[in-house]
This record gives sequence, C-alpha cells and structure tokens, in this order.
Amino acid sequence: MIALVIPASSGVQLADALQEEGAAFVEVYPEDRVPAAGARRGHVKTVVHTDPDTTADRLRAPGVRTVIAGSEFGVTLADELAERLGLPYHDHGLRMARRDKYAMQQALARAGLHHTRSRVVHGEEELRDLLGRWGAYPVVIKPFNSAGSDGCRICTTADAALAAYRAIAGRRNLLGEINEGVLVQEFLAGSQYVVNTVSMDGRHLLAELYAERIDRVEGSPVLRHIISRTTPEEREQRLVEYTGSCLDALGIRDGAAHTEVMLTADGPRLVEVNSRLMGPYLSPDAYHCAFGYCSPHLVAERFLRPDDFRKRFDLPYGPARTLAMVFLRASRAGVLTSLEGLRTVRRLPGFHSVARLPQVSDVLRDTRLTTGSCGIAFFVHEDAELVEHSLAVLHGLEDSGALFQVVGTGA
Repeated sequence: MIALVIPASSGVQLADALQEEGAAFVEVYPEDRVPAAGARRGHVKTVVHTDPDTTADRLRAPGVRTVIAGSEFGVTLADELAERLGLPYHDHGLRMARRDKYAMQQALARAGLHHTRSRVVHGEEELRDLLGRWGAYPVVIKPFNSAGSDGCRICTTADAALAAYRAIAGRRNLLGEINEGVLVQEFLAGSQYVVNTVSMDGRHLLAELYAERIDRVEGSPVLRHIISRTTPEEREQRLVEYTGSCLDALGIRDGAAHTEVMLTADGPRLVEVNSRLMGPYLSPDAYHCAFGYCSPHLVAERFLRPDDFRKRFDLPYGPARTLAMVFLRASRAGVLTSLEGLRTVRRLPGFHSVARLPQVSDVLRDTRLTTGSCGIAFFVHEDAELVEHSLAVLHGLEDSGALFQVVGTGA
C-alpha cells in the first residue's frame, strides 16, 4: 500500500500512473486541500491529515509501506510521515535542507561541493548591510521556500533589491506560507539546465536532461521553454555527475527529484533541488513518444516493479527524440477573448499537443510564473533544430500578442 501525499500539479499524473498499474494507494490531504467529492479519484481512499502522529496511525492501519510526495506541497509532510512509520525514505536529518534554499546551499558547502553564495535576511537594514559587504551586482532576491519562480527578482542596484525585499517579505507565497525573510544569492551567469532523476536506494537514474530558455522581463526571470538534450556533451555529463553529488549531499535516496543547475564558466552550480516530480504537468503520451517513458511512470515502476527499474541503471541515457515543453504566456495581463493563434501553433513542425489552456473570458494575471496558468505546449521530433525553429515561431506569436488576444488589465 502506497500513501501519495498531496497529489497536485504533476502528482496528478503520478496518481494516474499508479492507477494504470493497478496499485493500491491512498491519497493524503490536509483539510484545506481535500478535493471536492466530484473531483476525487474513484475507488481511491482519501486520508485527511490532521497532525503527523495521527495521520501516521491512519496510514499504518491499512498497511502503508511506501510514502511518496505528490507535489511540492507534500514534500515535508511525506518526509514526516515516512519517519513516523519507520519506512525507507530520504535522510530525515536533512529535511530542512531539501526545502529551505539557504540550508540547501549550506549542505553543499559541508559536503565540499561548489555552491552559490547565499544569505537569508529578515529586515531592510540587514539587507543594506549585506549588499554593502558583497559589493557586487546583480543579486537574486527570492523567497527561500517557495516554487514556480514565485517572487524571484534579479536586481542590479541596491534600490531594486530593497524594492524586491518589500514585495516579498511578509507576503504569502505560492505554497501558502508567509515569507518571514528573503534569500539573497549571487547572480550566476551561464546556461541553466534541468536534471530530472528517479532514485532507488541512493542510486540516481537520469530520467531527463534539458536546457532552459529563460528571459528577463522587468527584472524577473521568465522560463519560456525547456528542450531535452538527447546526446549530452562532456560538460553536460559533468553537470549530471555534479547533480548526483548534490542529491547525495541532500540525503535524497528514493523517488523523483527535479534539479535546476547553472553551467557557469567555472563549472556547474546548483540553483535548487526539489524532491518531487517536475511540475506543473507531464504529458504521458508526449514523454513516451520522446523518451520511451514518463517520469511518473518511472516512479511507479521503481516502487511497484523494483527489479525492472533496477535494470535501467545498466542502460545508457539517450532518448530517440527531442522533446520541448513550452510554458505558454500572454503578452500582457487581462481578460482572454481568443486563442486564435493556436491554429498556427498546431501546424508547426514537431507539434505534439497542448494542455491546461485557459478558457475564453478567463482573467490572465501573473504571466511570469512557471505554473502553466496560460497552458503548456509539447513538441516532439527527431530533429532538434526543427524543434528549435518551431519554438522561435511560437515565442514570436506570444510576444506579438498573436497567440492570446487579451483586453483590459487583469486587475
């Protein structure tokens, strides 16, 4: 029996994968996140979380032997429940380092790994003092425990950094928590990558390697797309090896991890590790078309058919096709009146599918978050250059306002 803790975002596809395999599992939610009756998964029991000890007792009764985080919201709770149930999981002593981005960098430092200079500040005077001591710009200001590029700002002056601090501190972040301070980090110049892995007993299987396109819009990093690397170069291989060392330093032993790494002139530097699947949505058919598997199905295989999963460590990484995942974006906030640009997108070479599109009359607000609020497009093809050309056309449609037609301000 498996306990899937708060299966939101791509955790929904993980629940689908478990259900496809006929797995016995329960879904764990806190009271404020229990899905409406009509949205619940048929024949799957819901356990309502109250406190870790009580919830662990409720999971012990049906014989739960595996706990999996179903989203960023469930990362800490899954760890706490696994510890109380005495089940194999990540290193519980490093729990904070897997969520708190400052503690994460400190864990790398203790392990002797290259890391990013970081500090947590809790007041404007503390921030001014830190900026004066560092004396170098740009700096990155962001919440130390959120997700989806929430609140992240790249600041080139002290005034910009202070403004970013005021916009973040004391506010509720994307995970529903109050930002009690902000994380200040040195700016890493280079190419950013995504390394997605599935681990088994401390061994880390490379599932997907992507290069990212990130634009800077009004001081905020905006992720436009990720595109898979089918044949990693030598420096990218070193980046993957560095990622594995980071996972070890953070005590990640079983299940999915989504890691962002910057490849700088001085080598790879960790941006952050998330001990769960990449969000917000993973199209099973697009991934199977490109890779021959999908990460949610890999996680299901690891726990349901461990002997089959173990054999994957002997196989080389090398998907047959390139996959690109595009976080669609409107050129501005407002009320959506038309998606007529999709006619063009669907005719682009390599187009596979779109998901989670907004509906006409929806209000589009923050178009910078990587939560898929404006939809996600998938491209799959043997020719990476052809995919890149299609992405350039798509981004031109977005930036010109030809993809989404929007009126008003979205206020």
